[in-house]
Amino acid sequence: MQEADAASSRKDFINKVNISKKEIQETNYWLKIISGSEIINNQNNLQELAWLLQESEELIKIIGSILHRTINK
Repeated sequence: MQEADAASSRKDFINKVNISKKEIQETNYWLKIISGSEIINNQNNLQELAWLLQESEELIKIIGSILHRTINK
């Protein structure tokens, strides 16, 4: 998102926000993969993983909203 702030045009901004959304969606995907595996079995780490999943879901919604509002302006 920091790059999007330095965008040279509206089209460039939309492109950079879209890239940010794709990146957080990929992060969310890998967090779900980790969550579904038995890699993490420490209770504190499982709680942190659940928190990270929740945060990534919220970021996807926020970035999606920014993208939607910018495109529909």
